[in-house]
Amino acid sequence: MHPLHFKVPRQKEETIRVECWDLENFFEPIHFHEEFQITLILEGGGSLFVSDSVINFKKGEIFLFGKNLPHVFRNSENDYQNNGQKKARAISIFFNQDVINNSLGDIPEAFAIRKLIDGAVYGIRVSTSIQDKISPLLMKLPEKNTFEKFLSILDILNCISKDNQLDFISCLGIPIHTVRENIPKINMVFDFIRTNYSEKITLQQVADLVNMTPTAFCRFFKYKSQKTFSRFLIEVRIANACRLISEQDYNTSECCYSCGYNNLSNFHKHFKSVTGMTPLEFRKNILLASN
Repeated sequence: MHPLHFKVPRQKEETIRVECWDLENFFEPIHFHEEFQITLILEGGGSLFVSDSVINFKKGEIFLFGKNLPHVFRNSENDYQNNGQKKARAISIFFNQDVINNSLGDIPEAFAIRKLIDGAVYGIRVSTSIQDKISPLLMKLPEKNTFEKFLSILDILNCISKDNQLDFISCLGIPIHTVRENIPKINMVFDFIRTNYSEKITLQQVADLVNMTPTAFCRFFKYKSQKTFSRFLIEVRIANACRLISEQDYNTSECCYSCGYNNLSNFHKHFKSVTGMTPLEFRKNILLASN
């Protein structure tokens, strides 16, 4: 079975994508993606498949996967029989490793970080001593703004690069495999949403864009991105609202109507669901950070 070419739903403005998983079970198909991935397991355990290898994973462990490396976390049998209780909690960070490598290219002191990134082609489990140091840094990432995330990732990678007990998971690394999935369709949807998020967008309109029925499109989008289409649209709109608040000092109403909302109540609800804050609290945090 060929691994699934998975599309990470990253915004254009995001160099670093941070996702907090709180699920019944981890994403099931073995898959790969263009982004480098760092994952901290907060809850759950089972088997980790990386290319040609299988190891056990447990709460507290941290893993690195280089771009296009097939992998999947699979819950243990006990966790699958959890009667709806969530047993898959993790923080995962995604970024374009070529961007990081290029930004460090002329810095001799960054040699160890570049070597670490290149070594992640085999999959890496971080040693216990380093886990204790960087777990708090990873857990603080969701609260940081975009540039702070970039700086934090460099700090985290620097800490890991000093680990002399790294556990390389696979001997094979990235196998030769063919991308059989129809990625152009999902890219077309992503580009359309990023360009037209400020307008009214219907499910039928986007389904027609890729010549699917709405039902088939919803299944396709969830399979490719592990997000519902409606959630992705909300995240794009709120990400742009955050940008307008932080960069152009828009007020709440201006953000609401500039990002495709015609209802302040919905805007507030969606803003808090994505950021964990109200627009006013977000603005206050921006002002505190700038001072």
